Amino acid sequence: MRGTSPDPIAPVALRGAAVASLLVLLAALVGAAVRLLPWVLDPSIPWATLAPFARSLLAIAIEAAILTGWPVGWAIATARLVERGEARVLASVGERPVQTLLRLAPQALLFAIMLAVTSLALGRDAAAPGRIVGALLAEGRAACGRAQDASEAAPATHAVPFVSATWLCAPSGARLVGRAPIGGVVFTATGAHVSDDLRRIDLEDARLALPASTKAEASLAVRIHVGTLTMRGLAPWAQASSVPPWLRALVVTFSGLVASSAAVFALLELRRRRVGTVAAVAIGAAGPLAALGALRGLELRVPEVASGGWLFAFILVPMAAVAAVAAAATVATLLPVARRAGTK
Repeated sequence: MRGTSPDPIAPVALRGAAVASLLVLLAALVGAAVRLLPWVLDPSIPWATLAPFARSLLAIAIEAAILTGWPVGWAIATARLVERGEARVLASVGERPVQTLLRLAPQALLFAIMLAVTSLALGRDAAAPGRIVGALLAEGRAACGRAQDASEAAPATHAVPFVSATWLCAPSGARLVGRAPIGGVVFTATGAHVSDDLRRIDLEDARLALPASTKAEASLAVRIHVGTLTMRGLAPWAQASSVPPWLRALVVTFSGLVASSAAVFALLELRRRRVGTVAAVAIGAAGPLAALGALRGLELRVPEVASGGWLFAFILVPMAAVAAVAAAATVATLLPVARRAGTK
């Protein structure tokens, strides 16, 4: 057997992880496309304006694909190893589950590097979602500049998603027109800068029109013109993460490694029974899903000025992954034993 198959699990695990990651990536890209579709179909929003947000969604899709596909692929490969009886053969010659798991160490390093790089890029956007909106504002203003350089006869407009504002491109210069989320005040400005946490916006050369409370006071409407205006307390469309990007990447990568290893170890411990492909997928997916949920719950609750003690709380993320794998494996032991087709 060893002459025909030097390693009974590593090649299958690598193919399974690659295929599972690709399938999750395709599903995530479909979800991202659905989220982008309303703005893509808006003729007033050019594709270049949506590019920063699209890049952020792509990073989310890649991270989810690797973090989920990696453990699922390994789990399916291990389940097949058990189903073919090779797991018991390895155990009979003295190979422990930990030694079988070490066969996957080279590809684990590959997946860990890919996941760390992707998670680091995503962590920068999660810690400062205002940068994406800032890039959208800058791209909209640049589009106005290109329209003016092209000497377009009719004034053009460029909508900015997420901030309910539009750039008006006129020969006299571009102005941002929008409605403040507090009080519904209409404003215009020649420039805007958004804070990283999306809770403050600074307007340059701002003009505001305060609405009249009654029709009788319409002629007394107040108009304000200031050089700089700062609006605070805005409700952001996305909550900023207070976790440093390097810490988030470390936690996600370590959790992916722990979830994958726990799934393989659990299935090897169940080598006397066939759990089936569906149960293997459930065991493989339980860890990363629990890790993502725990990570999101923690990164939104850590104070903006956190002490070093908060860092230890993130050990709960890989612990949640292990607990979820153990729970899924326990449920699998309670299910009827999967049998091959044609057996009685």
